[in-house]
Amino acid sequence: MPLTRAPANFKELKPLYKAYKSTKSGKDGMVYVKKGGAKRLLHFGDSSMANNTSAAAKKSYMARSGGIKNKEGKLTKNDKNSANYWSRRNW
Repeated sequence: MPLTRAPANFKELKPLYKAYKSTKSGKDGMVYVKKGGAKRLLHFGDSSMANNTSAAAKKSYMARSGGIKNKEGKLTKNDKNSANYWSRRNW
């Protein structure tokens, strides 16, 4: 899914769980998530890495990233508040 540019009033609206192209250099995307009762801006992806869109590369990436765990030892692939979730979704 290609990321779109954030609207001008993005910082005021803070739309939850909608990914946009990142304004931070070196990152692919950004999204506001609700963590600990507050909205938090999460940047994800590496803009210097070109996406190899072959089926084999995607399968390999999904297998590697599927095993990433957070500090509590829980998998992050299905956690909407993790950068791993958004990187996998953005593939």
